[in-house]
Amino acid sequence: MLLEKVKNTVKRYSLLERGDSVIVAVSGGPDSTALLFALNDLKHDYLLNLYIANFNHMFRGAEEAKKDHDYVYGLSQRLQLPLIFGEADVPAYARKTGLSLEEAAREKRYEFLLNTAGETGALKIALGHTMDDQAETVLMRLIRGAGLGGLRGIPPSRKIKGRLIIRPLIEAWRNDVEAYLRALNIKPRQDITNTMTKFLRNRIRHELISYLKGYNPNIKETLVRNAQSLTYDYEVLADLIDKEFGKCAKTNRDSVRIPLHNFKTKPTGIRRGILRKAIEVLKGDLRRIDYSHIEDIEGLAEANKGALDLPDKIRVSRAGNSLIFNKAGETSRLSPSGSRPSLSGKVRKRLLIPGKTRVPELGLIFEAEFVRTRAKSGKPNNVEYMDYARLKLPLCLRTWENGDRFKPLGMVCAKKLQDFYVDGKIPRGRRNSIPLVVSGRKIIWVCGLRLSDEVKIASGTRRILKLSYKKA
Repeated sequence: MLLEKVKNTVKRYSLLERGDSVIVAVSGGPDSTALLFALNDLKHDYLLNLYIANFNHMFRGAEEAKKDHDYVYGLSQRLQLPLIFGEADVPAYARKTGLSLEEAAREKRYEFLLNTAGETGALKIALGHTMDDQAETVLMRLIRGAGLGGLRGIPPSRKIKGRLIIRPLIEAWRNDVEAYLRALNIKPRQDITNTMTKFLRNRIRHELISYLKGYNPNIKETLVRNAQSLTYDYEVLADLIDKEFGKCAKTNRDSVRIPLHNFKTKPTGIRRGILRKAIEVLKGDLRRIDYSHIEDIEGLAEANKGALDLPDKIRVSRAGNSLIFNKAGETSRLSPSGSRPSLSGKVRKRLLIPGKTRVPELGLIFEAEFVRTRAKSGKPNNVEYMDYARLKLPLCLRTWENGDRFKPLGMVCAKKLQDFYVDGKIPRGRRNSIPLVVSGRKIIWVCGLRLSDEVKIASGTRRILKLSYKKA
């Protein structure tokens, strides 16, 4: 059953051509092991040159990693295929960059696979995603706030840096994988990290999907069908957005400029598609770009000045009557003055939770972490504790804007932030540089001065978020 599905998928989406060299990502788990054997079965039909790539994320300790490697090495010997091994300290990389463990693992894994493809001359990289992964991905993106493009789920193939990522198992279920391996009398490795609910995907797989089955026993099939339907709709919309983007955007290698006089006349769906397209042109993908980012950019389009930073060092600035998208640290060749757009004292930044966020405009690094208890005494001004359940994510950092209001800790009613500064005898020259942490549209911390009463720790608080900052 699985082999027939793989053959049909390969043919339907033209995933393989005769004479292809393919890097097969193999962890030793069920999906990747089944993928390896299925492609090896197709090797003679397509005259494939297969390479096994095994990557150690350093999640589980040296002993378990060695067992994984020995298992995959055994597969390479059995099938007489070359094995390329790589490793990276993903937990350390996650701490350094402020990325989640999942994102950090993905970055390092893709870096290894692309480098391996370059070394071997392979133009294709095969991954073992199944329809179960598809359902989980759609649900995860829905929770995080993806647009129509993200809700299409995992595509059968896509290009990254000149290499084609292919997913021959994407129309097979995990049950198909297990049955296929049983028929071959193969016992794969089981990765204990796949059961750890500290990872969002695992919580979705083991908890949320099981819960949703109480409302719809076929929830996974429904999610996959919805992703397929949205793919068809997206293809129509994407073609329209490409045409509109071409009409109003000015692009070059490191920047995109969108004149607002034409942009603002377009329907909301087209405008948001154009903004996503501008990010994708510079970033190469839309990973970690969600609804709130697009909403923030639209707010910037309505402001007279300002800037904000997006994931992967993409900066969006308001310059004159245009939005300028730049790779952070690079000067736009399209800005009216020919130089980097001025920030005009305004800062907008999304905070990683948990993680570290650099704010170069203020020379600060913010850190968010979950803690069991708060400090009972001696808390410095650059640290605050808040009730995580009372927060509306994402949390953003910005500076003072006209009309801002704030409910200081201990007060019953909100007051104008300007009045709060006056009462606190904060000099006018300092007010524009004081960081404000914002939850939704509410200011929850005037950094270094006062927490909002609306997020204070109470007797019923179950989860505490600690925010702190220091000089970069």
